[in-house]
Amino acid sequence: MSEKEISILIEKYKNGTLTAEESAFLNAWYLNYANEQQSSFDPADLDPNLDLMWNAIEGSLSEHGFRHERLKPVAKTSLWPRIAAAASVILVMGVALYFFNTEHTKVPVTTDMAQTEIKPGGNRAFLTLADGSRISLNDAANGELASQAGITITKTKNGQLIYTIAEQQSVKPGNLYNTIETPRGGQYQINLPDGSKVWLNAETKLKFPVTFADKKERKVELSGEAYFEVAKLKTQGIKMPFIVSSSGQKVEVLGTHFNVNAYRDENNTKTTLLEGLVRVSGLLTPHGAILKPGQQASLSATALTLKNVDTEQAIAWKNGLFMFNNEPLSHVMKEVSRWYNVEVEYKGDFSAVVIGGSVSKFTNIKEVLDVLALAGKISFKTAGNKVIVSPLTD
Repeated sequence: MSEKEISILIEKYKNGTLTAEESAFLNAWYLNYANEQQSSFDPADLDPNLDLMWNAIEGSLSEHGFRHERLKPVAKTSLWPRIAAAASVILVMGVALYFFNTEHTKVPVTTDMAQTEIKPGGNRAFLTLADGSRISLNDAANGELASQAGITITKTKNGQLIYTIAEQQSVKPGNLYNTIETPRGGQYQINLPDGSKVWLNAETKLKFPVTFADKKERKVELSGEAYFEVAKLKTQGIKMPFIVSSSGQKVEVLGTHFNVNAYRDENNTKTTLLEGLVRVSGLLTPHGAILKPGQQASLSATALTLKNVDTEQAIAWKNGLFMFNNEPLSHVMKEVSRWYNVEVEYKGDFSAVVIGGSVSKFTNIKEVLDVLALAGKISFKTAGNKVIVSPLTD
């Protein structure tokens, strides 16, 4: 955005005539300047307007229920750093998101939405027990759900599923398995019998033994995406490995935090390590690779590659965010479709469009699509449970 364009937006801001899109662009320019310090435009020229803008941002934060006690009032001369310091919070709520196309050219766009309200997903899942019984976890009351092989299954008031050993002596060896599945528009957290914690993203399935007591390894099967915090466990003084098996891939750990994205409609299976060490191997790469924290393994049909990544982006879904960094529009819309349980129809070629930025998952789809429209030359409209993506018409 040129200095002239910024000056025009500032004048419109003073006159109170900024549109929502123009306000987003102006906020984005402030955040970009704070991060890059490359613009020749002097932010000191904007001092008369900074207090007004900051008050508006703080008001929006409060309105959306965000706490910002750490952003203490300071003198006017240091108001600009306050905006920079608040950038992460603002990005979360979508007040100052910035999105761009391949040429990074920002253009105003519009979103045409039908009256039908499409709400975000929530804690929804189904638990299938070893005897074939199927429990809808969003309908089930809190408290004890079932007891099998000496294991008690409990649903907590905040939507977690916990397995606890009721009586050690009553744990019966055997190949008994449970399966938890989240639908499109669902997510869930489960504490496995060994104490490991697993967060399941939308449209995800996890199969696991009722007990690991009689096993030499803790093996679970995953389809979809999940974040694991694996508990360290020993049997007879020997560390018991934890293995996540997904389509064409095996991840082996002893105690660590990592994320596995193994959706069947994605080209690659991605494993991102946040803490500890994991070994990733595929059917065509039997020796695999050892990941260190901050690395991501990407397994395709022919190769396994490693790279350093932003781990916050990899687990943004777990923390209630959509977060993208130059991601193809098709990938972005896959995430949106899973979470809001909608179909996506493209009217045109959008292969050159990439998206960057973040927005809360727990908002109406209209707000998310309004922000995505800022990618440039894109408009959205809904028809029932379908989102239609079209080129922006002049």
